[in-house]
Amino acid sequence: MSWVSWISFAICCGIVLATFRREADLLSPARVFGFIWCLAVGLTELKLSRFQNEWNSLSWSLLLIGIAAFLIGILIAHVLNLGKKLVPLGTMRVILREERINEDRLFKIIWLSFVVYAVSYVVIFLVKGFLPIFAVGTKTSRVDFYVFGFGVLINSTAYIIFFTLLYHLLVPACKVRKRILTILTLIAVGSYALLLQRFQIIMAAIMCFTLLYYATHRIRLKTALPLFAAVAGFFYWIATLRLGSLLATYTYYSARMKFPIAYALLTEPYMYVVMNLENFARSVNRLEHFTYGYFSFDSIVSMTGIEKWAGEYFSIDRYPFLVSGYNTYTAFWVFYRDFGVIGLVVIPLMLGFGIGLLYYRMRTDPTIKRVTAYGVMVFVMFVSFFVFPMPFLWFEYNMLALYLILRWTMMPPKTNGESFVPALQPEAGNGSRSLG
Repeated sequence: MSWVSWISFAICCGIVLATFRREADLLSPARVFGFIWCLAVGLTELKLSRFQNEWNSLSWSLLLIGIAAFLIGILIAHVLNLGKKLVPLGTMRVILREERINEDRLFKIIWLSFVVYAVSYVVIFLVKGFLPIFAVGTKTSRVDFYVFGFGVLINSTAYIIFFTLLYHLLVPACKVRKRILTILTLIAVGSYALLLQRFQIIMAAIMCFTLLYYATHRIRLKTALPLFAAVAGFFYWIATLRLGSLLATYTYYSARMKFPIAYALLTEPYMYVVMNLENFARSVNRLEHFTYGYFSFDSIVSMTGIEKWAGEYFSIDRYPFLVSGYNTYTAFWVFYRDFGVIGLVVIPLMLGFGIGLLYYRMRTDPTIKRVTAYGVMVFVMFVSFFVFPMPFLWFEYNMLALYLILRWTMMPPKTNGESFVPALQPEAGNGSRSLG
């Protein structure tokens, strides 16, 4: 194992150990981003596949520039908030549970969202005539299960799951309605799993985890680890199905693994993490032309109808320089491919700064809306080793839905005297712990 892997895994262990401190925030942005990227880099440097190569100085420099720029953005937000009183996590949970929601309106909106999802699902099935789970191992891809317009609306699953949880947390009674919403959500998740899509389910899981962590006392290390394992297992299951029911042994040999075949089941999860970084490291050395926003503004390009025209006119290859069947490059590839080193510095810096500001705004004045927004950003950081989801239409559709539904259902705070809210106390060290 290389010294890079030793250092990366040591930092991961340090981040985990630091969460045991009193009032340490498990989901502070530097912890989330730092842990994900140290883990990804550490695993990549194990070089357990013959598809992997030793990186040159340019590959290392560009990757570290992106990581450092993001962390510097968080640091700037931290410095700007030094001295501000952060709401202790225990008090924050009380405040969030005191928020009021129009439960009747939320119930109807979830019902309507489920109907929109179901109609879109049926329409696409009738037009295409297949479900992706029954097409594995054929020439038909899951991306072919798409009809313009309905293909976006079918991605309602993420916010249906999230608002069902929010309804359970903020509505004290209404057991019959809660059971109905639970059944609808289970139907939505079960049917959506047949499409072999993973990001929306993972997004919903991370948002729900964030909400439970900040609004309840239910998230502890013993509950966090099983949830993380469940998300990883779902990710692996989808990836395995997409291979077309191939045996683990075949996957092992096709990935040209170096470890013994007895551990063949580790092939797919390992390759799913490391090949993103390998593709990035390989491609940045070969890229000769930039695309100036074609990928960073993917949703705008798609909605304006110029995606296909521009792609053909400029001969844009979405997946260049691949050496294996894994076709993702990390979030940093999008920034570099569009704008070069400038994009790799400016965009992660702005993202880190924006996420840092959102985090401190949530910790100084917690509301359900801010926790929801930050939960989305935790998802963005969590999958940054894999892809940059923000330009995608399905992501922006979910963002719009989350914003509008919260705007329509959250009620004004109670006036003084209606409820008791504990006095806010500053974090130890004036909030300095939250950076880690």
